Amino acid sequence: MSISSPAHAATKAQRIFLDLRSKILSGDIESETRLTLRPLANEYESGINAVSEAIKALAAEGLVKLEGQAGARVIARDLKQIRGEYILRIAIECESARRCAERADQSQLTILGNMAQQVDQLFEAGDKLEECRQADVRFHLTVAQFSGVPQLETSLAPLLDRLVMLDQTESQCDEFPGQKHQEVFDGLKTRKPQVAADAMRLHCEHSMNLSLALLY
Repeated sequence: MSISSPAHAATKAQRIFLDLRSKILSGDIESETRLTLRPLANEYESGINAVSEAIKALAAEGLVKLEGQAGARVIARDLKQIRGEYILRIAIECESARRCAERADQSQLTILGNMAQQVDQLFEAGDKLEECRQADVRFHLTVAQFSGVPQLETSLAPLLDRLVMLDQTESQCDEFPGQKHQEVFDGLKTRKPQVAADAMRLHCEHSMNLSLALLY
């Protein structure tokens, strides 16, 4: 379920959804916590309808279980499922990198090089978490886009949407060393598919290991 934002109420619903989603994925809202409409409406200074829409969007992502008309309960995170999603991500990203290395022209490589530099600079600064997330997702989706296989990008997008929140808590930004995206780009610009795929695999496995270590 997606939340559009043409109207003020929809904008509030989207804001509530994103905030609750971030808190659930980061662990600030723990598993089995009950999310009740009226208290949330008071907390966010919003109407019941906007909160209800946000809760339904969380349920569509499998983060909460709806409980009648009053609200929902946060679902316990399944580490086996999270690991499985990372493994699927790695498979998609490696194939994207492999094909991107073969197909990308020089202008596309220049775009990726600039994006990699920007992401690494944001990680090194460490004080702009949301910008880190957005720039990170853009870089990976652009690699998939330049692979020339649209299905790789469309399959990767929802995985990144869920997993990047786990990758990039405040503490993990400190642990994620600079130049990691530059290393992926260095693999891509060799134009050797296996070199590019190996660089992407190391990058994604590093993210997976950090996230799973935090969750265990």
